[in-house]
Amino acid sequence: MDKSAKQLIDNAVLKIIKNSSSEKKLKKFDKKHTKKTHFIPKEYRIFAGVLQSMNIQFGNFIETLMEMLISNEANYEICTDYSGKKSNNFKLSQHNDSLIDSYITHCQDSDYNSPDNFNKLLNDIIKNCNNDSDNDMILKHDIDLLFKNTENDITYYLEIKYNDDHDTGKFVDINRKFIKTYAYLVKELNIKNSNELIPILFFFNNKRMKGNIYVPEESNIMRGETFFKEFLTVEYKDVSDYITNLSESSETIKMFSDLYEKITKK
Repeated sequence: MDKSAKQLIDNAVLKIIKNSSSEKKLKKFDKKHTKKTHFIPKEYRIFAGVLQSMNIQFGNFIETLMEMLISNEANYEICTDYSGKKSNNFKLSQHNDSLIDSYITHCQDSDYNSPDNFNKLLNDIIKNCNNDSDNDMILKHDIDLLFKNTENDITYYLEIKYNDDHDTGKFVDINRKFIKTYAYLVKELNIKNSNELIPILFFFNNKRMKGNIYVPEESNIMRGETFFKEFLTVEYKDVSDYITNLSESSETIKMFSDLYEKITKK
């Protein structure tokens, strides 16, 4: 792993810890938990809230890290007009909106859940984008990572999640958002063939919590090691080990110990 990637990780971890442990943030957590009646002592609830805040920020950082790693590869180009932006303006036809919602509902019947039906959905979305004449809905939407292979002109859309550990309700929403984002991009990029744009639901960690009934694992879901092997020259183990070693370093442990002491002594 090159020096720039290591520096990016070091800086991000330090920034996350500082942001989450600022006086302003601690006062906010204190005010929030003072109003709550709970059997867990307030200082422990505040510390847990700070850790959760760090966890969310780290998940956002993974998007930045993956974009940097992709941009360092010779044959990939980040689609900067959309990638990483939180308020892109996209169009979605009412037809495709209903089609995707219907697909999500039908997938909860195990007999419907298959790669063939998912591929049919993608092709139907493309067909509808090319033929629909109904009014499009205009929506603001974020794109985690969009990049193109400059050798074959294939564009890849990544919906990036740190870990596959979401509860049932959120899991449905993640998959719905993933497919609708694909539909936005099909319209925006004027995609005519499903081979031109490949949607990938990406989990940074290798852990697989349960099977996905909405998106086929073998073709459109990738986890850390699998994605790194296919797309990157840097080794997943190098990145994973570096982050793990950083978390166990005496400097990082001291920062967390100092933060815990700061909260419990308030």
